[in-house]
Amino acid sequence: MNRISTGTPILLSWFILWVGAAAPIGAAEKSGPSWEVRDKDRIVLLGNTFIERENNYPMIELSLRLAFPDLDFSVRNLGWSGDNVWGESRAYFGTVEQGYAHILEYVKLNDPTLLIVSYGQNAAFAGEAGLDVFLKKYASLLDDLQSRNRRIVVLGPTPAEAVILSQQEAEEINRNRKIYSDAIESLCASKQIAFVEMLERMQQLKKKLHLAQLTTNGVHFNQLGYAVAGEAIINSLGKSLVENDQLLLTDSQFQAVSKPLLQGILKKNELFFYRFRPQNETYLRGFRKHEQGQNAKEIYEFDALVAEQEKKLAPLTKAVRKAWWK
Repeated sequence: MNRISTGTPILLSWFILWVGAAAPIGAAEKSGPSWEVRDKDRIVLLGNTFIERENNYPMIELSLRLAFPDLDFSVRNLGWSGDNVWGESRAYFGTVEQGYAHILEYVKLNDPTLLIVSYGQNAAFAGEAGLDVFLKKYASLLDDLQSRNRRIVVLGPTPAEAVILSQQEAEEINRNRKIYSDAIESLCASKQIAFVEMLERMQQLKKKLHLAQLTTNGVHFNQLGYAVAGEAIINSLGKSLVENDQLLLTDSQFQAVSKPLLQGILKKNELFFYRFRPQNETYLRGFRKHEQGQNAKEIYEFDALVAEQEKKLAPLTKAVRKAWWK
């Protein structure tokens, strides 16, 4: 049956799905402060490779937009591969302190009302021996990220899989990530910051929905993995894109309907990436800026292009909703 031309019973079920009344699969009991997405929110994603690669597999943003189709909000991705709570990867050829300052500078520049932070996956490779020093710096980072009229939500570490890794190796990584996840949750509770458990929630979703491999190499997520991550995140908001034990984002008919929205998000992400991460930044703003620094003004010309592309996303989200209910 073509689900786009539905009868009344199925229409009713999709109404329930869209308003989020369906019980999320794999949703854990809530602990600590809750969080929400609001109209006109400026959402910023901050973290390492998991966040950066969401630029190319933007299923977290897609899930948020589909879960809240009547809200108009922006999303900016400040992910940086290999990043940590010290900001080491962002330092270029400078000091670690400069890398840390880069985190705070770009968060301030984008002035989020909702900041979604994700660190801990890589730190967990150090095991319990590295936990205390990681937590101390994470606490300091969260303090520095606090600002008036800004809500913060922290994502816990995500699961590894036995792909290139052996099953024993993957389980050991996940044991350490569970230790870090629990510790980060306690840290957030002490600071009254919302926390989203990801490791067990994603594992439960994979099992209950009978999903295939979520990663390319056991660590880095593929598009399906990001779809599951998006479902885990909106579950914490009381929403779900699962219907009849199928994740909506894996439905081929829905993928066709939502393709313009997905492509719109990808285009917005590409434009912002050039704004945020110009390939010749060493020449524009780094130690060789004496050569081409006069061209740095062109970076700011991307702001209008990103904003223009972002304006298209709320109407595209509503179009998906209308088409799927047709």
